[in-house]
Amino acid sequence: MSEISNYALGILGAAILFGLALALMHVVERRRQKSVAGAVRNLEGKAVSALERSETLEKTLGDEDLLPKRPALYGIPYLAWILTSLTIVASFLIFFFENLAVPYPLPQEGSVARISYRAPAAFSTAGRFVERGEVLVGEGRRVLGSDRELLAQALRNRTRVRPQLVMGTILLLILFSFILLYHMNILYPTSTEKNKSLILIYLVMLLVLASAKLSVFYGFFSPYLIPVPWAGMTITILVNRRIVPLTMLILTIFVALIAYFDFGLFLVLLSGGLVSGTWFRRARKRSEVLVASLLLGFVMTLVVACTSMLAGEGLIDALRPAAAALGNGPFSGLLTVTLLPLFEWLFDLTSPFRLMELLDLNTPLLKELFFKAPGTYQHSMAVANISEMVATEIGANDLLVRVGSYYHDIGKMFNPQYFIENQDGTENPHDALGPVASAAVLRSHVSLGVRLAEKIGLPRPLIDFITEHHGTSTIDYFYQKSRRQDSEIKSERVFKYPGPKPQSRETAIVMLVDSTEAASRTLKTRDKEAVQQLVKRIVNRKVEQGELDRSGLTVGELKKIVDVLTHILQSVSHRRINYPSEKESS
Repeated sequence: MSEISNYALGILGAAILFGLALALMHVVERRRQKSVAGAVRNLEGKAVSALERSETLEKTLGDEDLLPKRPALYGIPYLAWILTSLTIVASFLIFFFENLAVPYPLPQEGSVARISYRAPAAFSTAGRFVERGEVLVGEGRRVLGSDRELLAQALRNRTRVRPQLVMGTILLLILFSFILLYHMNILYPTSTEKNKSLILIYLVMLLVLASAKLSVFYGFFSPYLIPVPWAGMTITILVNRRIVPLTMLILTIFVALIAYFDFGLFLVLLSGGLVSGTWFRRARKRSEVLVASLLLGFVMTLVVACTSMLAGEGLIDALRPAAAALGNGPFSGLLTVTLLPLFEWLFDLTSPFRLMELLDLNTPLLKELFFKAPGTYQHSMAVANISEMVATEIGANDLLVRVGSYYHDIGKMFNPQYFIENQDGTENPHDALGPVASAAVLRSHVSLGVRLAEKIGLPRPLIDFITEHHGTSTIDYFYQKSRRQDSEIKSERVFKYPGPKPQSRETAIVMLVDSTEAASRTLKTRDKEAVQQLVKRIVNRKVEQGELDRSGLTVGELKKIVDVLTHILQSVSHRRINYPSEKESS
């Protein structure tokens, strides 16, 4: 009874600590939101300061200066190779932990075994051959003198592992790790997020492998509770669902190596991992994760029933693994919801749940944008609506695109009158500035937006929209104006945005929609041909300038984007009938 009480107190203490951690995070977030107005006031007016001095400064603003070249081997950054190599070594240490270190102390004769004592390596004793992983003393059994001697022999022979087993394990680790790295390189051909995503994937895999070792070798819990579905949920939510099937296949193969090639366990855990990558890609609320995890548990239970029938086992034999598989779903879902804030903080990533919070138009930052730059606010809403439809069409992260569109122009609230969407048509402040100074004001909305976003704690993926939605494109109007004037500064690079170029499909979508939505307002006629020509011209211009080289967008996706933008921009300008006035109707 005392052990049950200790477990209950431990669980209660953990729940209280978790609740306090969540409350602290909530307080910190509230303070960040309340500091929005102060941050805006601190940054106001800084965009126009020292503009006269900028007339005599010719800065080099190419993104090759902002993004130092990363050394690569066969197109893959060296850091990715280093991470993969370290993961192979760490996995090997987990697999052969019981052979490299003393796995357990010898229990006292007459004591009750608190864990399952297994043989670290195969050995022979008294005419009996003991297989590697064979249970020598089961959990809860009283240890006899003969048991203690058998365990002592097992520990003495723990380093006598067959060389074929070691070499086979190393080769499998290398082979499948390189397969994963190769597919990650295809999925993120130029993205700076590749290494961060790899670190997260490797960390999740190593945690699952460590839990598998605790389950299989020590018997702390049922192998059917190994949290492979949690790994699938976490990678789906924080990285990309397209890499989940391969990752889950490789992870369950590694778990099967630890579990002495238990094929039934392999199928059950694989089904949980694959389902988690499919069902959780559209999750927008934490409650949806928990509901879907219940269904996931039923799927794993069904697979347990199928494997039991294939093995010719009875219903009674399948009850315990089925119950564990049923609980694995809710357990993995709860683990996902619990650990997501930690992973978001560690890796500066953004989950859909955090994005849903930022989607609220009543946040202080969006309110500030509405009151200070109403034209920019309306433009951002239009870009968000269009970008979301485009992202859905090509299979990009539509939620991230929508939220990123909301915040991509927040830097314009500091000097809103210098941006045409906020001008009332009476006076243009650019008339009092030279072309270089005007370009500096326009360009400053990027740097000021980043500084504001960092002050209030916006996630890094949203800051990327601020820095990348203009890329390194040229502010053509003022560049051409400078060339027409008798000015010493003729370099185009002075009139370029600082960049970097879009590093993902999502930021590239916002770049294209931002340009086409603004340009479409200048069209005198909005028939399909005119809109299509405008969209094609802008998209082709971005391609020619190399702005989309690092985005990962394919030619087929660009064609879809052109078609969707043409349809949307033409539709939003539909005609309405003229209603007769009261005088005309009487």
